[in-house]
Amino acid sequence: MRLFITSYQKSGTHQIVPMFTPDCPDVVDRSHVDWVNVPKRYGLNTEINQKGVVETCKNLRTFQYGASRAFGHLAHRPEYARVFMETSTKVIFNVRDPRDIVVAEYRNAQRKFALDSTDMPLWNYYDSEAGKFLYDHDDPIKELIILASARWVQWIGWLNYDFVLKVKYEDLRLDTVNEVDRIRTWLDEKECFSAEIMVKKAKPAKNNPTFRRGTPGEWMAVFTPENKVLADCLLGDIIDILGYKR
Repeated sequence: MRLFITSYQKSGTHQIVPMFTPDCPDVVDRSHVDWVNVPKRYGLNTEINQKGVVETCKNLRTFQYGASRAFGHLAHRPEYARVFMETSTKVIFNVRDPRDIVVAEYRNAQRKFALDSTDMPLWNYYDSEAGKFLYDHDDPIKELIILASARWVQWIGWLNYDFVLKVKYEDLRLDTVNEVDRIRTWLDEKECFSAEIMVKKAKPAKNNPTFRRGTPGEWMAVFTPENKVLADCLLGDIIDILGYKR
C-alpha cells in the first residue's frame, strides 16, 4: 500500500504532514486546474496545463527517492484518481473550514508585510480592473473569498472515492488522540509510526515559519457582516459538503 496526503493550502499542512515524515516527499500539481474559474481580472492562466497533468501523473505513479508515501497540494483530476487506483494508493484529504482558511491567508499576508512591506504574499495577484494588488483592496478578505469559491470546486471531487479519507484540521487539532487512532485504523496501521509518535508529531513546532495559532471558528470574529453574507453565498455549498456549519 502507498499513501498520499493532499491538502488545500493553509489547511494545516504543518499539522498532518509531519505525522508521516521523514520519507514523505512533495509532489507539485502542474495542472493549474484550481485556477480555471478565477476572475479574469487577475490575469492568471485559466487553461488546464495538459502537459502538466501528464507530468504530475508520472510523479504520482513513482514518488521520489523510492518513497511509499508523499504529499502535495493536489486538486482533483480524474487522471490523478486513476493513478491512485492503479497503484493501490490510499489518499488522505486534509481539509479545513474554508472561511478560516481565508483568515489564515489574510493573517499570513499581514505578517509578511509587517516584516517587509515589499513582500508578495500568497495570492497577492494584480487586479487589472481595480488597478491594484489583491491586498491593496479596501476589503482583501472579500477578494480572498471570491478566490476561494473559484478554487474549492476543483478540490471536492476527492470526496467521491472510497480510497480517500477526509481529515479535518479542527479534529486533528482539538481531538488529536482519537483522530490519530481513526487515521491509523483506516490505514490498517500501514505507513504509520506508533500512535504515540504520530500524536507528538501532530503538534506543530513553534519555530515553523508557517505556524500560526489559527483558532477554529476565527472567521466569526474577523469577517464583517458583508464578508459573512458573501461567504455564505459563494462558499455555502462547499461548507456544507465539507461538513461545517454555516
